[in-house]
Amino acid sequence: MYHLRTKQANFEISPEAGGQWLDLVLASPLDFSPISVVAGHKESDPFFASGSFLMFPWVNRLDPNPWAKEPFYPSVHWLTDGNGIPSHGLYHNLPRDLIFEMESDSRSEAHFSFRLPDSWKDTILSEIRVTESFVLTDHELKVRYRLENLSGKDFPFSLGIHPYFRWGTESYVDDLYLFGSGFYEVKLGDYLLPERLLDGTVRLKDEMKLEGRSMDHLYKSIEGTGQLGLFSIHRKEKLIVGGGHFFQVYIPNDRKSIAIEPMTSTGNFLHFSGSNPMDLPRDSEKTIEFFIRMDSF
Repeated sequence: MYHLRTKQANFEISPEAGGQWLDLVLASPLDFSPISVVAGHKESDPFFASGSFLMFPWVNRLDPNPWAKEPFYPSVHWLTDGNGIPSHGLYHNLPRDLIFEMESDSRSEAHFSFRLPDSWKDTILSEIRVTESFVLTDHELKVRYRLENLSGKDFPFSLGIHPYFRWGTESYVDDLYLFGSGFYEVKLGDYLLPERLLDGTVRLKDEMKLEGRSMDHLYKSIEGTGQLGLFSIHRKEKLIVGGGHFFQVYIPNDRKSIAIEPMTSTGNFLHFSGSNPMDLPRDSEKTIEFFIRMDSF
């Protein structure tokens, strides 16, 4: 396990277990009281049921999938959903190695590289260098991915994170409200692949009570990168998740957490016309940043 700390905040991950997030405690901007905002991964849970993991080189589902061949398939890094659709990319359970750390009372950071399987040698993914960085302050966690293309080919990709959020250790999502910066919904089909953009109605501009709601919805920010947030009617703080052009929102059956997934693109990014695929030209680099911030009203 690895702990990143400031005077008032704490972030805990498991680098050997796919970089799973175990806890994130941020300080209230009002009274500096500690609030646990991530439903940390538990060993007894299935890997994808809690915590947080990286989705790359695609997010959510991709069909047909160009990586559906050796050495990527079949392997322990290959995942399919109940319909046999490849899900969540290939990096989700890769171990990390710490390459840099710095801690202080006000700002701390840690950078990790990814330990690629030997079988990936001489593939395109072995020539895409990915660095995962976390920058923690008392009220915010920034999550950065630096990608370098060392190959001689352009590389299309999609990237996102899949954190499960909560408001303290005892709350249920039915006690919370969801709000955002304004989104269009992307209709998902029977296999949860995107079908079309529903651009007639702006959604998540106002607050939405989560009580009784079942959600596995995909949203596109109206302009550029967007923000989604949570708040409890009983408190004067709000939690904001930002940096994605798209957000998948999912509530598990136990209703103890909510997944808010900021992403650069939709699922099926190579085949859906509205997916906004990103391209990493050969011999270039790109940085993608998401943030999780505690704020006040």
